[in-house]
Amino acid sequence: MRPARVAGWGGGYGGGYYATRLTFVIAGISVLVALVGRTDGGNLLHHLLFRPASVMRGEVWQPLTYALVYPLHVQGIFGFLISLYFLYVIGGQVESVLGSKRFLRFFLAIPVLSALITIPFAYLLGFEGRAQPGLWVALGALTIVFAHHFAHQPIYLMFFLPVQGRALIWISFGILGLYAILGGIGSVFPALVGMLLALGWARGLLEPRKAWLRFRARRIERQLRRRASRFSVIDGERKDEPLIRRSNGDRGPWLH
Repeated sequence: MRPARVAGWGGGYGGGYYATRLTFVIAGISVLVALVGRTDGGNLLHHLLFRPASVMRGEVWQPLTYALVYPLHVQGIFGFLISLYFLYVIGGQVESVLGSKRFLRFFLAIPVLSALITIPFAYLLGFEGRAQPGLWVALGALTIVFAHHFAHQPIYLMFFLPVQGRALIWISFGILGLYAILGGIGSVFPALVGMLLALGWARGLLEPRKAWLRFRARRIERQLRRRASRFSVIDGERKDEPLIRRSNGDRGPWLH
């Protein structure tokens, strides 16, 4: 199996039916919104990005649209290109694992759920009016799923630094923590929720059937361990059975 390489942090392989199309769709929407923003002062972008207060005032489409547009005039062309490349490469590899339809549902659902969960916390923590770009919410979630499925493969950060996929989960949360320190928890809260949801989903905690089967398997395993602990090995012979001797003539041992 060939080594995996993380887009944006290292070279890699990409593709995927929906990953490729999403890359072009998001690129097209973002460029179009940026061009329109020159004439309307960014009003269109204002209504597409997610703001908890705006959603509560009736702009209910924002939990979906904020993941499909990149604010070019705010975060710049370099971040835009890195994000698209990241989506193409990481998205393509995740799609190859999940399948195209499951990948698309995951990509669209995680930002929506993250936004809905964020709303009450935004009012509680006081960032309900803050704009939230959603593409990195989706990309962060894809990174967690990628790292989970390729946990033991080498991933090359910055083209040369090899780490195991499992370590990428901790690195991703660490980077998010640095952004929270620099920009406040409101700047990363949807991304944090999305990554936690992705981690739970990857481990089957968000799928009731998988979670139940995992619970049953662990319960059976604990029961077997308890039963095995009741047995002990003793030397000697049993009175109700013929004496069993080994090739060297020793008695026993017996499982009691």
